[in-house]
Amino acid sequence: MNKLRVGLIVDDSFQSYLTHDLYLRSLMSNKYSIEYLIVQKLSHNKNKSFIKYFFNFLKIHGLKRFIDKIAFAIIDRFENIFVLRNIKFKKVLAKHSLTEFNVSKLYVNPLVSATSFVFSYSKEDIVKIESLKLDVLIRCGTGILRGEILKICRFGILSFHHANNDINRGIPPGFWEVFNREPSTGFVIQKLLPELDGGDVIFKGSIATSFLYKINLCKLLIKSAEFLHLILERLAHDPDSLKVYPKAPYAYPLYTTPTLSQLIWYVQKTFFYSITKIIRKILKKNFRWSVAYQSTDDWKNSSLWRSIVIKNPPFRYLADPFVITYNSKTVIYVEDYDYRSSRGKISAYEINGKNYKELGVILEEDFHLSFPFLLRIKEDIYMVPESHQNNDIRLYKCTNFPLKWELSKILIKGLSAVDTLVFEYDKKWWILTNKDSSQLGDHGSELHIYYSDSLNSENWTPHISNPVIFDSLCARNGGMIFSNNCIYRVFQKQGFDMYGESLGISKITELNTLNYKEEVLYDIPAKFMKNIKGTHTYSFDSSVLCFDFVRYEDYRK
Repeated sequence: MNKLRVGLIVDDSFQSYLTHDLYLRSLMSNKYSIEYLIVQKLSHNKNKSFIKYFFNFLKIHGLKRFIDKIAFAIIDRFENIFVLRNIKFKKVLAKHSLTEFNVSKLYVNPLVSATSFVFSYSKEDIVKIESLKLDVLIRCGTGILRGEILKICRFGILSFHHANNDINRGIPPGFWEVFNREPSTGFVIQKLLPELDGGDVIFKGSIATSFLYKINLCKLLIKSAEFLHLILERLAHDPDSLKVYPKAPYAYPLYTTPTLSQLIWYVQKTFFYSITKIIRKILKKNFRWSVAYQSTDDWKNSSLWRSIVIKNPPFRYLADPFVITYNSKTVIYVEDYDYRSSRGKISAYEINGKNYKELGVILEEDFHLSFPFLLRIKEDIYMVPESHQNNDIRLYKCTNFPLKWELSKILIKGLSAVDTLVFEYDKKWWILTNKDSSQLGDHGSELHIYYSDSLNSENWTPHISNPVIFDSLCARNGGMIFSNNCIYRVFQKQGFDMYGESLGISKITELNTLNYKEEVLYDIPAKFMKNIKGTHTYSFDSSVLCFDFVRYEDYRK
């Protein structure tokens, strides 16, 4: 199979992290190759003095917008001081010379509009680009592209928009979500059309919004970089597999550089938010999870405020509860996290009506364990705890209920994934897990599926549509309920700079090797107890419902 021939439209200046990252990925791909850099010569900007640029900007935009741009640039530089301490973020902000790209280059002279925003190409340059016989172009440079350049490749021009274009079109990327305290920050990959930000969207994703603009931007760039590579591989393998998202009327403003007053408000909010976090840390107050349970015959119709709370031991918290009744005993297995060792293990609590007792630690490794998902196979009970620190997915078998467990199988090695669900459906075994494709440590945005004909298999096939969900508001698993021949996936909803803010429950409506679909049925906000800030796990078995919640507490008590 011939490789997909790709061209990158770049400026004749330093290149971004995204451009450099895509180039490096292309070197390892057997499905596409970057054949040319289409280099936009922008010497008209280089030759302009600051004075000329200043007066030209004033003429078009006015003094107020110039002040806004200067103020935003100052905040951008200031936040860089904090961001550049992180080596992962440092590489995102680094620039790369054209000489680092061992690719043929074609230099063109774009026709730039008076506003310096819109770029088009002369007939001569269009003929040159057409002669390269490229399959697709990637917009990696500046300028809003218009004219014949949009039509000369059979797959057109692909471009990022680093925001959810249903609610945020414009600039700067990653800022307005922080300013508006939105829970998620999105991005799209689109095929460019003449309408600004109105292209055909072929991929969407979103991550939880961070509290600082520049951190949010860096995470967004790192997370999104993986998926342009994925789209090109899919385009080369099966162009028909890329579906265009339906369009809807855009009902929000076109965002631009924030005004000076908006920037002052942003600084104030960010400052007080940061101070609050520091004070809580000094006072030894932190997010501290707790577990509660209740007896009920109907998990869909329960009043969570009636539940019985299992008291946290000092310097520890309990979270991620999963309940099972076996041999007339009802036991809740939990993540038992110790603040002193910064590590979790799995403990058990026996439930008897309104009374409970701690049975002790049933599973401990030299790495963190949590999310002890349970599955029953005939008379055998298995557990799949989260073990992402060990880069694997593990299956443990209960040898003497409820306290004795042993490692049965490592299902998948070399995979950092969290909150894994394993179950049998339609003569296959399925793994639903939360993987981080970017190695950023963000396990809350992507739902991936693997399948096999046997639970004890060492070969689990990744789903063709992975990630089947890429949305921080519903991707991360929070449990699974089997009821009346239906499968319900509990999912976590991440909030603004907040892990596990609330829960939702979906019914799985289609699951096979080609498709995955679910229907969101319920939303469970964290309002059922006093002063709670979040909830992220929900489990039901044999008339016992359990869940967790989080408060700011002194973890020493």
